[in-house]
Amino acid sequence: MYKINEEKMFFDIADGQAVVINFVTGMYYGTSTLGSAVLDKLVKGAPVEKILAAISSADGCPADMNAKLDAFVKALLDKEILIPGDSDEQDIVFDKAAFADGFELTLDEFAEVQDLLLADPIHDVDIEEGWPVKKDDEE
Repeated sequence: MYKINEEKMFFDIADGQAVVINFVTGMYYGTSTLGSAVLDKLVKGAPVEKILAAISSADGCPADMNAKLDAFVKALLDKEILIPGDSDEQDIVFDKAAFADGFELTLDEFAEVQDLLLADPIHDVDIEEGWPVKKDDEE
């Protein structure tokens, strides 16, 4: 099973939305509502098969949910958000809020604040302007 790649990633869920920050590259990631719920279960060691069974039991689950889940997990592994970890044989239950946006499993990647996330707040800031203004490269 899987766990969060703590050597490279910060992970948190707030109000049902997962936020993952790669503090090596400065990229950050967001997921769909169901993606956040699935990611939460994955980092807690839930087996993919049990996650699929729990999602499949929900009303309106699409026939291609297995392929969607596999693609989502592959994306998480490709971005090194998840790495192999121990399994936890917990019971898997998703509340109705996890399906608020349907059965989409998306992982979105953002670079808008990459420079700020990679900036050194001690050495890379303009003394007169302060944080979060980076010093000019010419200095």
